[in-house]
Amino acid sequence: MLKGFAIAVLVLLGALQLDQYYYAGQYTDATLSMLRQIRHSFRI
Repeated sequence: MLKGFAIAVLVLLGALQLDQYYYAGQYTDATLSMLRQIRHSFRI
């Protein structure tokens, strides 16, 4: 289970780095904004 979690984290970090390099982080910013709105809707 830990191995699968570690692989998932590495894949996500790689995707974030590619987004920062190729798209100036626009997808990362949009995703974080969406997660903030979801968090606010659940009042967390």
